[in-house]
Amino acid sequence: MSKNPKNLQLTGIIPNDVSSSLHQYNIQASKNEEDSKKENANPHIQIHLISTSMNTENVQEQNLSSKMNNEKEDENYSFCKEYFKETWTQLFLGEQVFYPLINTNYWLFQNDINYKMREILVDWIISVHDKLNMQKKTLFHCIFLIDAYLSRNVVNKKNLQLLGVSAFLIASKQSEIIVPKLQTLSDITANAYTKKEINDMEIKVTQSFDFNILSPTADEFYGLIAEHCEFTEKQRYFGEYFLDASLVDFSLIHYRPSTLAVACGCIVRKFFNLDGAYSLLDLPFLHVNKEEVRACRRDLCFCMKNLSNSFLSATKIKYLSGKYLNVAQLCQGNEWIAQIMSS
Repeated sequence: MSKNPKNLQLTGIIPNDVSSSLHQYNIQASKNEEDSKKENANPHIQIHLISTSMNTENVQEQNLSSKMNNEKEDENYSFCKEYFKETWTQLFLGEQVFYPLINTNYWLFQNDINYKMREILVDWIISVHDKLNMQKKTLFHCIFLIDAYLSRNVVNKKNLQLLGVSAFLIASKQSEIIVPKLQTLSDITANAYTKKEINDMEIKVTQSFDFNILSPTADEFYGLIAEHCEFTEKQRYFGEYFLDASLVDFSLIHYRPSTLAVACGCIVRKFFNLDGAYSLLDLPFLHVNKEEVRACRRDLCFCMKNLSNSFLSATKIKYLSGKYLNVAQLCQGNEWIAQIMSS
């Protein structure tokens, strides 16, 4: 079903490391013929990102959260290899419960929003998540909640960002030691929503799922694979780059989290010429379909290639930073696709 072009406006903070790229978030800021073609080819979507200053208490809260999360950085993938099979199995059982909550065709009944608006929202959330230096699971859990909620509830474009920031709050409460305050979340939307509106939407979302929201995420599956395959830090970040990019691209929503994780693991092993690039597919307890993983691997590569020409640049900017060892540079040009897709 085709959708009429719709407008979407989001307001919020600009992370410090992307403030010089404001024009990338506004299609109307086209400067050349190529950008003009993009504008004509896509629905008219405009984002207004407003840099806001937060009060001292919120800044101190963020700094403390950043410090504690940095201390936990080395523990994010400290899964015991001895329990790899058992942990994966438990996550897989959880996936069987939660994955059906997402209707991959929910745009068919959403009258006021479309998938482009969803992609813009996710791109903004990735920027905010990176700015606040929060746990990986918070990001993936947040996007799951957004998609699952939109699968069963009609939302208008005015409240789409409200849904996003409320899902971000819910996910934070599941994964973070220090949870952003309601005022902080209001600030990052340039006060587009009040604390009460955010809190009310939080209640509405959790009640929609009867408070049963602890879903396994793709980053948890990938963490197990990274540990099992003994990826170096650079190799692990390279796979995370593909995994984060998959959040933005709505065409990948039909892949299960475990499938995405295994596909990213295969991409890493193939790109870095590790022995047995596809040996993961031979582990029966992973419960993956080999053909589906190959298709997912191909779609992830196309997703990454499209990312290089997209005005949605939060993921690329994030992984071009030294914090993630500049792994996005490895995907510049076209040689990397041939290397990964060679078999």
